[in-house]
Amino acid sequence: MSSLTTILGEQRTYSGVADTHTHDYAQLIIPLQGAMHIETPRYRFDLNETRIFFLPPDCRHTFFGTTHNRFLVLDIPGRAVSNAEPSTLAGGLSLSLDARWHAFRALLLHEVGDRPTNAQPLTHLFQYAYHSLLSEAQTPRSIDYLHRHFHEPLDLATLAAIEGFNPTYFSGWFKKETGQTVTQYLHHLRLQEAKTLLMQTDLPIAHIAQQVGYEHHASLVRLFRQYEQLSPSAFRQQSRNSAK
Repeated sequence: MSSLTTILGEQRTYSGVADTHTHDYAQLIIPLQGAMHIETPRYRFDLNETRIFFLPPDCRHTFFGTTHNRFLVLDIPGRAVSNAEPSTLAGGLSLSLDARWHAFRALLLHEVGDRPTNAQPLTHLFQYAYHSLLSEAQTPRSIDYLHRHFHEPLDLATLAAIEGFNPTYFSGWFKKETGQTVTQYLHHLRLQEAKTLLMQTDLPIAHIAQQVGYEHHASLVRLFRQYEQLSPSAFRQQSRNSAK
């Protein structure tokens, strides 16, 4: 059960030091100035003044500031978002900071000011915003397909056909939706699944590589060295040491 019982609003800044964790409450993150990098099982992008981001409860994420920054953040008890299907907001949701969200941000700033607050109006404002979030939270079919089939051989033409796009248009559309290329997104999904298997099982590295979609374990080793600066074996050992 979460220790957070009411919505907390606060202006925050983020350092350039990467932090990876999970928490049992959701967050609505609205940029005020600058940017931060954020990664979830669905996204890997720089959150700046053009977008907002909703992070669901129990979603493992990594973040760090990339410039001088300031964000308006709502910490939201898990029970306040329990009416959504688990898959609906899995991995988070990024939306354009359009005129409607600009107005919402102004209302929040009026309530939050310069100090953290859990005033009742925040609850009413979030309930209104959450309804809008859910109404826009339909995961595109190609992205849903990737999440279900990332361990299989995939090609761009197949994914583009799911959306009814040609491959060239699909590539640009996908980058705008997720902040990543299709290849980067696929590698990210495989990396997250491999991390889970390394932490929770004793399966050999070669077995894990095949289970997440790589024919040879060397491909998984290269992936870990590129994104984690560690081998899979070293990542497993490090994660287990930190859990003691």
